[in-house]
Amino acid sequence: MTIDDFAALAPQQAFLLQGAEDDFDTLMGTALIRNPLTNALSVPRFTTDHAKSLVTFINEGIGTERYFIIFFSIFSPDAAEILLKSLEEPDADTRIVLMTPYPYLVPATIRSRTMLIHSDPTVFEKQVLSRDVVLAQIKEEFASDAEDDAATRRAKAVQMLDMLEAHVRSTPKKADIIYKAKDMLFAGNLPTKYVLEYAASMVL
Repeated sequence: MTIDDFAALAPQQAFLLQGAEDDFDTLMGTALIRNPLTNALSVPRFTTDHAKSLVTFINEGIGTERYFIIFFSIFSPDAAEILLKSLEEPDADTRIVLMTPYPYLVPATIRSRTMLIHSDPTVFEKQVLSRDVVLAQIKEEFASDAEDDAATRRAKAVQMLDMLEAHVRSTPKKADIIYKAKDMLFAGNLPTKYVLEYAASMVL
């Protein structure tokens, strides 16, 4: 996917792109060719300081086509509060692309204000593990006593649900269960083991 694809989606201005760091490098390169004023940032965690910088960028340079592309793994909830108004009312010539491997880790308030797309719709078909391997990984997660932080555990769970989805995508009812399971991960404080066990028992 290139930056021209985002330009073609006008009047949409804010995007949440599911992709890897290699996708970020490719997108940044095409954006700089189209517009040298492109700003790009790759960070492990998108923080309040990054959000403030982005707000400043959005509010400057009116009348000039500009892009801001950010790659991250974790999106701070506090950063979301700072960014909300700017995502709702960006300048008409500004395009904002938030890129992450884990879009379901992004706060719902941000997801609701962006267009969610994937850099490669076939990525999971290309990388999907066998059904038995997926089940084995889920069982391992059930048995795990690892003290990972909540965001890391959710990220692992989303990856497993993505792999499950690749096996049931042709069955709408089962695919819908996966989508609901992803929402369950972020709608409350349910343990990731519970959500994975629920999804696996319902679709396999």
